[in-house]
Amino acid sequence: MTKALLVGAVLVSSVLSMSGCIFVVVDAKDGDSSYSSKSHTRTIGIEMSDVSEATATQAGVDRGRCSIVTRVVPDSPAMAAGVHQWDIITHVDGKDWAKPSAVREAVRSKHDGESVVLKVARAGAHLDITIAVPKS
Repeated sequence: MTKALLVGAVLVSSVLSMSGCIFVVVDAKDGDSSYSSKSHTRTIGIEMSDVSEATATQAGVDRGRCSIVTRVVPDSPAMAAGVHQWDIITHVDGKDWAKPSAVREAVRSKHDGESVVLKVARAGAHLDITIAVPKS
């Protein structure tokens, strides 16, 4: 009980000091962080964030229209398709609006058997990556 209260207190203090952040708690058993499509919404197995001004300048992208991949989940459709951590997503299905919310909406709007196409900037190159969206 004391451990649970301590964890709760740490989480509350973290939330108070990090307004605007969303915490996602994952119940992974035995340290397993591999991909599972058994969620209630469609997912391709990436975590994203807004692109910093410095990174956007260095990559030559408009930070207000793109997102950066902060994590690729092992064994996920994104990993299988070749998405890498730190890829900068500049387009989703041909549209140049690729903020994290736009990418999530594009994935969630797909039907069984459809794919999403991400254009990413990586090491000075621009790549089109087609990802099969799993059944929800």
